[in-house]
Amino acid sequence: MKETKNRCLGALIGLAIGNALGAPFEYIDMEKLPEINDFHSGGIYNLNAGEWTDDVSMALCLAESLIEDGFDFDSQMKKYLKWIDEGLYSCKKTAFGIDNQTMDALIQYEKDASLPKIIDKDSHKPLARLAPIPMYFKNSFNDAVFYSGQSAYTTHNNIYSIHSCKFIGGFIQQAINGATKRVLLEEVHRHMDLIYDVKLKIVDVTYKDINDLINDGKAINSLEIALWTIHNTNSFKDAVLTAVRFGGDTDTLGAIVGQMSGALYGLENIPKVWLLKLAKKDMILELAEKLCNK
Repeated sequence: MKETKNRCLGALIGLAIGNALGAPFEYIDMEKLPEINDFHSGGIYNLNAGEWTDDVSMALCLAESLIEDGFDFDSQMKKYLKWIDEGLYSCKKTAFGIDNQTMDALIQYEKDASLPKIIDKDSHKPLARLAPIPMYFKNSFNDAVFYSGQSAYTTHNNIYSIHSCKFIGGFIQQAINGATKRVLLEEVHRHMDLIYDVKLKIVDVTYKDINDLINDGKAINSLEIALWTIHNTNSFKDAVLTAVRFGGDTDTLGAIVGQMSGALYGLENIPKVWLLKLAKKDMILELAEKLCNK
């Protein structure tokens, strides 16, 4: 397999595996977590081992939208509505795990076809579904950055969410194209027009101790956790396990780090046993193949 294809596939598979690893432990504090080394069952959604949550469902909806229509807000919103109404790309029969901001945005869109207005709440949710954008725009850094930011507008129109998405989109696009970990952590941000608060999180992360990190579901803080995790690990396995061991919104943290480290290390460096256990892996791989072949 060509290395670019390997890394491209790794982004979406990594997102799904990271999410599935964290899903049973959502909203459990770090100090109360059991030892996590593999998929588990249970959690607030009573999942089977290897099943995943809303972040993966929305990523797959976004992937299908890009494959069928390119980058199109209306197409994306209609896919997300189909997920809520019909269970499209859910690992269960119906949708579950929908956060309030996403639900409010979709209700508003269904009412008058408008996107949400600017909101004060900074959320990491749009970061966790992002991989399909840089996969689709893998041949253009500028497009990957721009449209990654744009993708947040559908549900989380907040400047911190938007600019965090821009950075992660550029990170994944460059990772797919072979950038090293050092370049991704230290240089990629210099080629983006990012707000100061986001840039500060990026440039300071290598100097941070784990006790300096804030795990509160905000985009810029989860971005910092993701970068700290990747800086302090040297494999996909260690990166995603470190991410979910932070506790809190574990499925979302797992998805964010999973897509970034999946693009960095590639599908072939994701543990095969995890891929075999991943719910609906063939469906996810099929969508990933279509995106990577675009």
